[in-house]
Amino acid sequence: MIKRLLAAVAALTLLAGCSAAVVKNEITPPVKPVSSVKPDIEQVADAVHESDWYYEMCISLMEYKFDFTVSERVGNRDLKKAMEQLRTDFPDIFWRGNSYHATATTDGSKISISKPDFIDDEGDLPAMHEELYNAACDVVKKIPEGSSDYEKALFVYDYIMENTVYDHEGAKSEKRSMCHTSYGCLVEGKAVCEGYAAAFTYIMQMLNIESGVCTGSNHAWNYINLDGEYYWLDATWDDNDRDNSFGHTYFLINDEMLLRTRSFDLQQGFVPECTSLELNYYVLNGGFFESYDEEKVIDYISECSDEESCTLIFADFESYESALYSLLGDYKVRKADGIVLADMQYRRNDDMYAVEIVY
Repeated sequence: MIKRLLAAVAALTLLAGCSAAVVKNEITPPVKPVSSVKPDIEQVADAVHESDWYYEMCISLMEYKFDFTVSERVGNRDLKKAMEQLRTDFPDIFWRGNSYHATATTDGSKISISKPDFIDDEGDLPAMHEELYNAACDVVKKIPEGSSDYEKALFVYDYIMENTVYDHEGAKSEKRSMCHTSYGCLVEGKAVCEGYAAAFTYIMQMLNIESGVCTGSNHAWNYINLDGEYYWLDATWDDNDRDNSFGHTYFLINDEMLLRTRSFDLQQGFVPECTSLELNYYVLNGGFFESYDEEKVIDYISECSDEESCTLIFADFESYESALYSLLGDYKVRKADGIVLADMQYRRNDDMYAVEIVY
C-alpha cells in the first residue's frame, strides 16, 4: 500500500511538467486573455505603390546606394511610409539602416539612408545579397515536388524554425544587427522576429504566394494569402528554443486569435482581414475543438500516441478551461492510449487556449 501511494505521488508531481503544480480536483486557474482591438490603422501600400519615386528609390537601393536622387518632391512622412512598405516588397534588402531623410532639390529630392553598423564594406553587399538569394533558393529546392501552396508555406515555416536560433543578445541590443534581417535568418541561422518574418516573406515571393510583414507590440510577424483567404502566422513564437522544439500554434490563425496576444502599430503597409480558420494547422489535423467533448478529445490524444507530443486547441476560453480541469485536474487524460502519468508532462498556453501533452 505504501509503495502504491509513493508511486501515485510521484506520478502527480511529474504530471505537472512545465506548468503549475496540479492537485487532484484542483488546478491553477487559467487567465482569460484581454484581446486588443484593431485600431484605425493607416495602410500605406496603395499610396506608396502609386508613387513613381518609390520605385526609383527601390532601384537605387537594389544597386546598393545609400544616397540618391528621385524625380519627385518627397517629404519625410512619405519616406517613412515607403520604408514601412519596403519591408514587405523587398525583404531581401537587409542593408537598410534605421535612419533616413529626404531633402528637396531643384528637380526632385535627395534621399539619404543610413548604412547599418553591421556592414563594414559596401563592396561586400553584392556577394552577400547573392548568398541570401542562394540560401532562399536552396530552401525552395527542398520543397517536395507537387506540393500545394499550403504545403509549401508549411514546409518553409518549419524549415525556418528548424534552422534558426533566436538571437536573445541581438534582441536586447539597441543597435540594429544582422539578426533583424532575412540574411541573418537564412544565411547565418540566427535572427529575431523581424528576421524570421522577412525570411518567410522573401521565400513566399519566390513561390509567387502573397505574403507580407506586420508589426506591433515590439514584434513582427507575417500574413499570407492561401486559396483566396488571408491568415496570420508567427514562426518566432512557434519556435521554442528552450527545448529545441517547434509547434504550429500560430500557423494560419485568424484575427480573433491574433489579437489575444498583440496590438498593431498605427501605420502598416497592408493589414488584411483574417477571418477564416479553414487551413489552420490544427483544424486540418483534427486537434481543434469547438467545445470540450471528453470522448473526442481522449480519442484524439490516443491517435497521437505514436508521436512525441499532442497539441489541443479550443475555440473558446470556457472549453479550454473545462479541458484543463477535466484532463489534468481530474486526470481524465489517463484514459488515452499511450499515456503514462509518471512519464507525462504538459504545457499550456492560456492566450491561445492550447494544451500540449508530452508523452
